[in-house]
Amino acid sequence: MRHVFSIFSVAVCMLWSVAASWGQDLRSIAASDSCMIEATLAFNRQNTEKAADLCRKALEFNSRNDAAYYMLAKLAIGSADYLQAEKHLKSAAEIDSANYYYMATLGAIYLQNNDIPSAIKLHESLIKRFPSKPDSYVALINLYTPRGQSDKALELADKLEKAIGPNEQSTMARFKVYTARREHQKAIDVLAKADEVTPNQMYETYIADLYAGLGKDSLALAYYSKALEIDPDYIPALYGKMETFRRYKNYPLYLAYLKSFLSNRYTDGSIKKAHLEEVMKDPVFYQQYRNEMAECIQEYAASAPADSAVAISGAIMLSRYGEFQKAGKVLDGILKYYPEDAYIRRNMMSFLYSTENWERLESFSDSTMALFPDQAVELFQFKAFAELNQKKFNAAIQTLLSQEKAVKKLRDTSMLLQIYSLVGDMYHSKNDDNSAFKYYEKALKLDSDNPGVLNNYAWYLATGSTDRIPDKKTLRKALSMAKTAVEKSSGESHYLDTYAWVLFLNGDVEEAKKYMQQAVAYGGVDDSGILTRYSDILASLKEYDLAMMYYKKALLKAAESGNQAEVDKISARIEKTAALQKEDGGK
Repeated sequence: MRHVFSIFSVAVCMLWSVAASWGQDLRSIAASDSCMIEATLAFNRQNTEKAADLCRKALEFNSRNDAAYYMLAKLAIGSADYLQAEKHLKSAAEIDSANYYYMATLGAIYLQNNDIPSAIKLHESLIKRFPSKPDSYVALINLYTPRGQSDKALELADKLEKAIGPNEQSTMARFKVYTARREHQKAIDVLAKADEVTPNQMYETYIADLYAGLGKDSLALAYYSKALEIDPDYIPALYGKMETFRRYKNYPLYLAYLKSFLSNRYTDGSIKKAHLEEVMKDPVFYQQYRNEMAECIQEYAASAPADSAVAISGAIMLSRYGEFQKAGKVLDGILKYYPEDAYIRRNMMSFLYSTENWERLESFSDSTMALFPDQAVELFQFKAFAELNQKKFNAAIQTLLSQEKAVKKLRDTSMLLQIYSLVGDMYHSKNDDNSAFKYYEKALKLDSDNPGVLNNYAWYLATGSTDRIPDKKTLRKALSMAKTAVEKSSGESHYLDTYAWVLFLNGDVEEAKKYMQQAVAYGGVDDSGILTRYSDILASLKEYDLAMMYYKKALLKAAESGNQAEVDKISARIEKTAALQKEDGGK
């Protein structure tokens, strides 16, 4: 009896031990699963770091938690760490080899890691184990086709159709194989046959695209129309039909479809923008259909009224067509959505500047700088130019100098130089040359060879007095500056004009004529002032016929600009030169 009792006691102890072990395992599994619930919540909230920590904690409780490995793999994919993703997926698949999604995702990772043999082997095994799952068939077809194994791809398409019946995946697989082989008619026949059974706008659009590529536009249009009968908003068909009309220059129909394409709210704005920019490269179309294109661009902007990128690109394109009023309305529209957006306001300021709407630019600059005082140093020039062009010289000077300290603090030498140069120009416009020259000197201390400052300084030194020619010392200084401006630039007509005129005032008439000829050749032919001064030099050399010719060109340019004072001045010179020519015997 004692022996039997002893055996019974050992058995009871062993049972208690197993039960305790089971209890511990169940608690660990429950804790692991609890971690994964929290990890899923963190993952859905895009808190990836917390999700990863919880997955690792779940694995500490239960090293065979396949869901934890799978989520770690998804996190690795999200951070483009595909080698780590492969490692985690293998762990998940080893634990639960019956989970198709673990294996299929592993196949995709093999591809990402360029392990093609492993990807092919895995998908072949998945087809045997899961014959009704189409993903592996498609994956293998996509692997076989570009590698010249199109027969294998077609076999797989047949197998898939036998497994699950007629389906889109096997149809498209055959289509891709025949397209890759350039067997276009077979590719078309595959889709046409499938379309007879189940009309499908995608099939019809692919057929149309193939016909378009083969130059069979009538057949292409017929199939695009069939696709649009099924779904009038099917963008690939709409785009294909529109492009076909453009290709053979049926622009009225092209524009009709373009409006539909641009007004579709579901089409990516970047695709619309790219197409519009492409169309605008055609100069013949650009000129002939300006009004129609302006309407189309407005449709583009109206399709996404709250999209700032669409509004700004639309305004830019409308401006290129000369539709400044419409462009302004588009920008005003987006400002209603984002009245305090710095980027949009900056674009509006640039637009107002480019369209020379100085009055509105001044007030808009004020309100923008009030909204973003920390950006005043980047915006103040808009206000200054608006004031300058309204001849509010005192206000413009004050605006520019208000940012002098801030610009110095930034150590932005180029900006500071521009401030001093502009202030100098404005003081000259106020007939305060002493102050103007003071700021030019400040600018030249920053950059002694700056051609813009040197040119303006030289011009004002030489021409600042209307009743007499400057003294020799001043002229020499002006001549030195003008010469340096020409040497440090690359043939700008105004710099050549200044140098030529200072040479003329200094008595070097032949040299002045040479440089003024260059000024005319490099763009001065469209400037009435340069043409007039060239004529003055020619007249002083008694080359009257040539002088009269250029005076008349200058008169025409002045009349075109509507500058009556300039017209009167040139007319008086023509009369004087005609009189001199008569005195010299009509030479």
